[in-house]
Amino acid sequence: MTAYIIRRLAALLVNLFLISMFLFLALNVFVPGDPALTILTETADQEQRDAFNRLHGLDKSIPEQYVRWASRVLTGNFGISFVSGLSVTDEFFTRLPITMEIMFLSFTFTSIIGTVGGVISAVKQDTIWDYGVRFFAVFAISIPGFLLLTLLLIVPARWFEYAPPFGSTEYLPWRLEGLGELKDNLQLMIPPTLILSISTSAILMRLTRTAMLDVLRQDYLRTARSKGLAERTVIVQHAVRNAITTVLTFMGLQIGFLLGGSVILENILALPGLGQWGLQALQFEDLPIFLLFALYASGTLMLVNLLVDLLYAVFDPRIKYS
Repeated sequence: MTAYIIRRLAALLVNLFLISMFLFLALNVFVPGDPALTILTETADQEQRDAFNRLHGLDKSIPEQYVRWASRVLTGNFGISFVSGLSVTDEFFTRLPITMEIMFLSFTFTSIIGTVGGVISAVKQDTIWDYGVRFFAVFAISIPGFLLLTLLLIVPARWFEYAPPFGSTEYLPWRLEGLGELKDNLQLMIPPTLILSISTSAILMRLTRTAMLDVLRQDYLRTARSKGLAERTVIVQHAVRNAITTVLTFMGLQIGFLLGGSVILENILALPGLGQWGLQALQFEDLPIFLLFALYASGTLMLVNLLVDLLYAVFDPRIKYS
């Protein structure tokens, strides 16, 4: 197992290196525009643009720019922002907690709603519970998440004259000092993250239901019941445990959906997280920020895929990584 993890981590580093090369080339060659012109605006003269390019190393060839950037990255220095002039690394860790909270809450809601709903639907097949879960799943998949997030802003403001303090940094994770502020933070974060998780939980719900129905028809469950095991034990310890391996794959993939959803959520609700940061960097051609954001997203997905592969072996002893 240890050797397998080391090999996967080594492959992850190689992949990140290749991704960084591709992105650096694509952003400098295929993406139109001039960062100096975009950031300094057209009012800047040629001398100011040349000074900007020299400051950020943009006057060098693309290979020289990449080597310079990569050598700094190896020391943990991702450069300075073209727009703000601040350290990209410092700003990344300042914004990371809000995005991590969004991802954690969204993943938790998705996993609980999706798996519990799918199990109930399968166990109560062709009953009102099953029909209710299936109706919710179809309804949730059909409505775009960005529409629900927009309604979260419009409906309270129009009908209740209430506007949540979105965009405020007062209740962000790193500023919490007591239970009262934690409560305010959760009141701010739970509604949008719950909405963000609706569509992915609906997909997970349908997948869990299908996997559970397949497992519930297996002979070993009939044998477990014939031995006198309680129905709850049969479902939880035998059926769910064997169905979860199928569900784990999607639970890993949903991290990618939530990463994209967090970008939309942070921009609609003006939350100062990494999603808002990365989108603004793309708009203003702030290359150091966008490169770090892209590597963060890629690395997160690859680490989650590794974790999912390891969990396969936990839930299914037949799987060995040796």
